[in-house]
Amino acid sequence: MDKNISELLFRSLGTHALKVLSLSQSELKLVVAPWDDLDNEALATFEVSEIMYFEVTSGEVNAFAQLNLPWDIIRFDSQLVSGLIWEFGLCCDEAHLGFRAKVPDISFSCKAK
Repeated sequence: MDKNISELLFRSLGTHALKVLSLSQSELKLVVAPWDDLDNEALATFEVSEIMYFEVTSGEVNAFAQLNLPWDIIRFDSQLVSGLIWEFGLCCDEAHLGFRAKVPDISFSCKAK
């Protein structure tokens, strides 16, 4: 991966929203889109080797009521750890997620309006 993960997914299209977060035993899927064009989606599928943390940032008692997507993405960082494994940090207003994985498969779609 010769670019930061945010450059690959956001494509210089401005502030993005996390629309889908799907986690299974072996993979993590994220769907992101620009806030001003939520139909212009990027899907990233990661082969996950380790979830390092998942933290809800709201200190309120009713925090789960605020976990409805989409979430505002503050930043999405990536750093090579070793070999083919990268460390990713996704920070949203509502939650922070850190994980190790291979470079994701990325696809783009723009749904018809």
